[in-house]
Amino acid sequence: IGVPLVNRFYIGLAAVHILSAFLYWWSWAGRSWLDIIMIPEYLNHVEAGLYLWSAIWYSREDTLGGYYTLAIHKIEMTAATVELIASFGWIMSWYMTYVRTLGRGFTLDDPDTVAWLATTISSIIYMIYNIQINVQPEQYGTNLLYTYGDIVYFVGACYYIFATLRDENWFWFLPLSGQYGVAPGRVQVESTKSLPTYGKPTILITDLCKRCRIKNNIPKKKHYEPPQNNIFKIDNELHRTAL
Repeated sequence: IGVPLVNRFYIGLAAVHILSAFLYWWSWAGRSWLDIIMIPEYLNHVEAGLYLWSAIWYSREDTLGGYYTLAIHKIEMTAATVELIASFGWIMSWYMTYVRTLGRGFTLDDPDTVAWLATTISSIIYMIYNIQINVQPEQYGTNLLYTYGDIVYFVGACYYIFATLRDENWFWFLPLSGQYGVAPGRVQVESTKSLPTYGKPTILITDLCKRCRIKNNIPKKKHYEPPQNNIFKIDNELHRTAL
């Protein structure tokens, strides 16, 4: 039995998702693969793989309570959970790396902020949808909550494009567009103030492990135990006194 055309599209989109995850990981070239900002990128690969798995099984769905149908619900529930965790991880990586200058920060005039807000909100919507489908499988096919997640995710993707074009100086003709070249060093500014810099200091995953190991290996206070010979002496003295 051949795979229906629509299912081939699903598989193709899942494959594109994996490619996208790889490109996001590759975009951090120059940073250690142990950097904590890489954690959401690894999770993104896991999520993409799970969605590819579920897409391959779409053609095997039969009834609402069938084995493959319920298995797909569980796989996509797991993928939605991983995606939600990755979304908060992307907020962390943005905070650790964004260029601190005008128009960038926790404000809605920064497209990066709108983008990760949209990504996180859509992940929450997908999570709620998958919970509903797993609790009530009969809603599968009629529950269209995920479409709202798709719309919000699309809006976030557009803002990510705007942010990328801005960072690559495509909006050079706009007022204050040159400010984004200050931190990378493309634009030299004479100032007595501290100029913007890239994010926070790098933290490696191994650094977190070392901190945890050091914290857990704090030497415990030892209980005092008198030497064995002294115990024998005390026992002998008591024995003589008793005699």
